[in-house]
Amino acid sequence: MRRLFKALRVISVLAFAGGGLTAPVAVAQTNGCVNYSSSDIRTFQIKQIIKPGMKEAEVKRIWGEPTKVRHNYPGGDEWEYWNPSGDQIVTFGQHGCVTGWYTARD
Repeated sequence: MRRLFKALRVISVLAFAGGGLTAPVAVAQTNGCVNYSSSDIRTFQIKQIIKPGMKEAEVKRIWGEPTKVRHNYPGGDEWEYWNPSGDQIVTFGQHGCVTGWYTARD
């Protein structure tokens, strides 16, 4: 019984301290960018998901080179990705990180 309590105490300490049992998905930075782990980026790449706070290089890794780039859009740049059901527009803030995205239908 003592061993069981000791094991549970160790597990709870590790979980509380982030010892690998419940690791955070990402750590935010003050400039609006997020430090996603390489594992998170790989998952996003498989699922073709773009998230707020991603860096330009991460977006390129997931969706490739944009079809069109609009520089100096108010607040940052816009990248356009062609899609038959509507172009995907990714917006970047001043620090080069994703602030949002939307679908533009012609």
